[in-house]
Amino acid sequence: MGGGVKLGLALGGGFLRGIAHVGVLKVLAVEGIEPHLVAGTSAGSIVAALYCSGWSIREMEKLALEVNPQDIYDLGPMFVNLGAMAVKVLIDLFHLPVPFPSPLGLMSGCKLESWVERLVERKTFRQLRKLLAITSVDIHTGHRIIFVSEDVNYSPPPEDIYFIRGVPVARAVRASCSVPGLFEPKKIGDRLLVDGGLRENVPVEVLHLLGADVVVGVDVGYEGEHYKPIENMVQLLTQSLDIIGSEVTRVKLENYADVVIRPVLTGVTPWDFSRNAYCIAQGEKAARASLPELKRVLQEKRSRS
Repeated sequence: MGGGVKLGLALGGGFLRGIAHVGVLKVLAVEGIEPHLVAGTSAGSIVAALYCSGWSIREMEKLALEVNPQDIYDLGPMFVNLGAMAVKVLIDLFHLPVPFPSPLGLMSGCKLESWVERLVERKTFRQLRKLLAITSVDIHTGHRIIFVSEDVNYSPPPEDIYFIRGVPVARAVRASCSVPGLFEPKKIGDRLLVDGGLRENVPVEVLHLLGADVVVGVDVGYEGEHYKPIENMVQLLTQSLDIIGSEVTRVKLENYADVVIRPVLTGVTPWDFSRNAYCIAQGEKAARASLPELKRVLQEKRSRS
């Protein structure tokens, strides 16, 4: 379905809530709706990379149900880094000599990158089966950095967007998932890169620049309720990022998305791996609810082309 219409799918960030993207892709596959371009940010970049590298929906669903914290989080070094960061704060407070470099995040991200590298079989963007774009942000300049294949064509981007080619998929995913404070930034070339969600949590504008005729944005940052009481630092961090990005995400989706799919993912935290099946089911539910609108938009676009 889709004819000659170029369909772009933007998979947004949201920590563990990104598993809902698998449910969305599952419904689209059943309906025969296949995106031509996929863009991913943070957690969405992982699902997008797997999908574009040839993973079937069944394989992704199985992986999503089996994944656990030990696969992606550097749990051991996290406590060492936390202590080092606390010591560095005290050293700076009293203007003492610095005896060691301080980590820039609780976790190095090495385990996450190795995990993704294994799953995508060390593929480059050019080796993927579908066109993929992965977003990140240069923490020094604030510029949006978009990783794409060498053979991707795009419209002239705004001054704050830079397209980067020739980077392995796993390194790009690692950069896109570098949540400030949680993962250390990823250094690529002269750039120090962090989570793409800081500038565009659902990368719909990117798909327009890459030539998509119809853009579908999947926003997994929506929880369907007022923010709940904070119980730990990770919840404070993730909720803060949700609040910071919510208005930017709303404006981007209004300006660039033809259809928005919003799974209701109430109370799912970055550590709540017991709710993976719930996330997938909510992604399916939201995608089914959006099907009439998506089919209408595709039909209108085909009739005008």
